[in-house]
Amino acid sequence: MLDPDIRRLLDTVFNAAPAIGPPAIAALRAAGEAMPKLLGGEPEPVAACHDDAVPGAGGAIPVRIYRPVPATPLPTLVYAHGGGWVTGSLASHDRLCRILANRLAACVIAVDYRCAPEHVFPAALDDVEAAWQWTLKHAAALGVDGSRIAVGGDSSGANLAAALTLRLRGQRQPQPRAQLLLYPALDAAASLPTYAAFATGYNLSATQMRWYWDVYRGDTAPPTPELSPLSSPGLAGLAPAVIAVAACDVLRDDGLTYAKRLRAAGTPATLIDCTGMIHGFMRWNGAVPAASAWIDAIALAMRATMD
Repeated sequence: MLDPDIRRLLDTVFNAAPAIGPPAIAALRAAGEAMPKLLGGEPEPVAACHDDAVPGAGGAIPVRIYRPVPATPLPTLVYAHGGGWVTGSLASHDRLCRILANRLAACVIAVDYRCAPEHVFPAALDDVEAAWQWTLKHAAALGVDGSRIAVGGDSSGANLAAALTLRLRGQRQPQPRAQLLLYPALDAAASLPTYAAFATGYNLSATQMRWYWDVYRGDTAPPTPELSPLSSPGLAGLAPAVIAVAACDVLRDDGLTYAKRLRAAGTPATLIDCTGMIHGFMRWNGAVPAASAWIDAIALAMRATMD
C-alpha cells in the first residue's frame, strides 16, 4: 500500500499525461531542478559547505563538500546524484546531501559529473572515479579519515557508485569502506519483473527508465559490468553495501537482486525495503514525512557499515 502522502503526490504533482516521443532534455533538466524546491522543505544547516573542483579527463569536475561538524577527521561519503545520467546537479541534490551529512555524521563530497547525451558512458563513471581518487589523495588536507571513505548515490548515481567498486576491483585497488545504493539502477537490459509490475503510475515509468539507459549507454552493449553492474559474472571482493529500495519502483528488483547476489558472493549487504514509497522519494521529505524516517533508518545502517 502506498504511503498516503505519496498517493497524494501521484494524484496531483506527478499526475501528468504520458509524454509522446522522446522527452526534451532542457525540460527534463528544469523539472529536476525545480522538484526538490517544491517538495524538499528548507535545506538543513551544516557546519560548513563549500564548492571545489577536481581535475578530470574532460576538464574540471565541480564538487560540493559538506561538513556536519567542524571536528576532524570525519568519515566521508563520495556521492553521485541521480537523474538518469541526464539530469541532476549539485543544486538539485543539495538538500539530500545536507541531510545525509547530518544523519551520517560524515563529510559528503557531491560530484557534478558529466551528463548524457552530451557525454555518454563511461564519462560519468570516469568523473566519479576521479573524484574518488582525489578524495583519497587529499584526505589529510580535507580533514577526513582516509580509512573510512565510502561511495554512494541515488538511482543513476547509485549505478555509478556500484560501477566504481567493480572498476576498482578490476584495477586491484582498495575498495571503499562501504557503498550506499539508494534505489539503484543496475540492469541495463531493463529486464527484471518490476519493470512490468510498476511500468506506469508510479512517477518513474518503465518507458522513461529504458530511455535513460539508452541515452546513457551510447553504443555500449548492455552486458558490460561497469555500465550494468548486474551483468557482472561475480560480485565477490566488493565493498559492503547498504541498499535501499522503494516498494513501488521499476528499479526495485535491481536493488533486491543485487543485494541477493552480493550476499551469495560473500559481500555483506544490508537491504532496507522502504514500504509505501516510490522512486525518488528521499528528496521529497518536506512533503512526505515518512521519507525522513526511512532516511534515518538508512543512515543508521550506513553508519554501522562505515564504522
